[in-house]
Amino acid sequence: MSGKGMIIRYIDIVMNLLFGFICMAELSQTSHIQLAKTIELPYSNPDPEIVIFVGITTDGTYLLENEKYHTTDINFLQAYLQNSKEKLAQANYKMRVRLRANHDTPIRFLMQAAAVIQRKKLRRRWAIRA
Repeated sequence: MSGKGMIIRYIDIVMNLLFGFICMAELSQTSHIQLAKTIELPYSNPDPEIVIFVGITTDGTYLLENEKYHTTDINFLQAYLQNSKEKLAQANYKMRVRLRANHDTPIRFLMQAAAVIQRKKLRRRWAIRA
């Protein structure tokens, strides 16, 4: 029993010494840290961007402009994207192409469309429906 009592006394002594040093220590009230200054920047709109959706069916048909145009010709897709890019560039818009395909669409159709987009140096995204 006396062993436990001695440990508690040592803990009391250490805690008293700790609080004594904390109370006697000089604490500086002034800080030499220079805080960051903020400036207000004028509001600017982000670069406007238009997304062109290209749907790809399982038989290789490309659907353009909300399925208004249907084509299996990759050259028509290329011409359509080039015309869209030029029109949007005149209106100061950036263009992004989003490819949408079903999970059972053969990958070659998706890769053909991606190759056209890469040749035209357009931004692209993929969306494959499961």
